[in-house]
Amino acid sequence: MQKNRILVVGIFVVDLSFYSSKLPISGETVIGRNYNIGPGGKGSNQCVAISRSGGEVSFIARIGNDDFGKMGIELYNKERISLEGLIISENDKTGSATIAIDDNGMNSIIVVPGASSGLTENMIDQKLNLFKNSSICLTGFEVPLEVTKHVLRIAKSNQLKTILNPAPYFDIDNETYKLVDYLTPNEHEASSLTGIKIKNHNDARVAGRKICELGVGTSIITLGEKGVLCTRGIDDYEGLYIPAFKLNNKVIDTVGAGDIFNGAFATAISNNICVEDALNFANKAASISVTKPGAALSSPYKDEINKY
Repeated sequence: MQKNRILVVGIFVVDLSFYSSKLPISGETVIGRNYNIGPGGKGSNQCVAISRSGGEVSFIARIGNDDFGKMGIELYNKERISLEGLIISENDKTGSATIAIDDNGMNSIIVVPGASSGLTENMIDQKLNLFKNSSICLTGFEVPLEVTKHVLRIAKSNQLKTILNPAPYFDIDNETYKLVDYLTPNEHEASSLTGIKIKNHNDARVAGRKICELGVGTSIITLGEKGVLCTRGIDDYEGLYIPAFKLNNKVIDTVGAGDIFNGAFATAISNNICVEDALNFANKAASISVTKPGAALSSPYKDEINKY
C-alpha cells in the first residue's frame, strides 16, 4: 500500500431519497415527484469522493450480509475502494437513511445506522495494519463516539494526520479535540460547539479561534453558499476565507456536499498540497456535486474538478 493512503472510519447506509416541492412539517403529507435509491453514509460518501478526486483510500465500516450490504460492496469494487476494512455482520441489517429534498436542494435526513452501530474498539484494533499503511485518517460522529475517540488515538499514535468531521454533532471531551489536526464542522455544528451563532464569515472567524483554543490544529468551517472559513491556530485572528465557488448550473441536491468536501480535502492534503489550495480544490468538488442528484454518486472526478 502507498503511505499517502487515506483511511476513513465511518458508515455505509442505503439512501432512500424523495424529491418534492417542499419539505413536510410535522404531521404534514407532501406529494413527491420522484425518488431514488442509492449508496450513502458520510464515511462511504467520503471514500467515493477521495477515490474520484485522485486519492487512495481504505474504509473501515460494518455492514450486514444483505442486499443493502451487497450494494456497498459493488460500489467499492467499482470505485476502487479497498474492501480490507469492511466487517460483515450476519445478524445485523445494513443501515438506511430517508432523505427529503425540496426544489431548492435543501434536505432533512433520518439515518438508521443499523450494523454500523455495532462497530467496536476491538474491531478497530484488528485493522491496525490499515493505520500503519496510511498517512491520513478521516472520521466522524456517525459511528459510536467511543470508537471515534479510539480511532483518533490510534491514528495519532501512528503519526497520521487526523481529520474529524463532527457530524452529526455530539458533545465530546476536550482531550479528544487535541487529537484533531483538522476539524471540519458546518456552521450549525460549529455553532453547537462554540455557542456562537454563525451568520457570516466574520462570526466564523470568532468561532474558528474558539475551536482552536480547544486544542484543534486547524478549524475549517463550511458555510454552504457563503464559502469556507479556515482558522490556522489560536493566533490566526483574520483566518483564511474562501468564497463559495459559483457554477452556472442550478443547485439540484445538497445531500452529501459536506462529505464530498471532506473527501476532496483529504485527497489534496494527502498529496502535500497547501491548505489554501486544498480548500479551493475541496470547495470546487462540493460545488460541482450539488448540481447533480444523489450523495456519493454526485462526487466529481479529478479531471472535472481541475477543469475549473
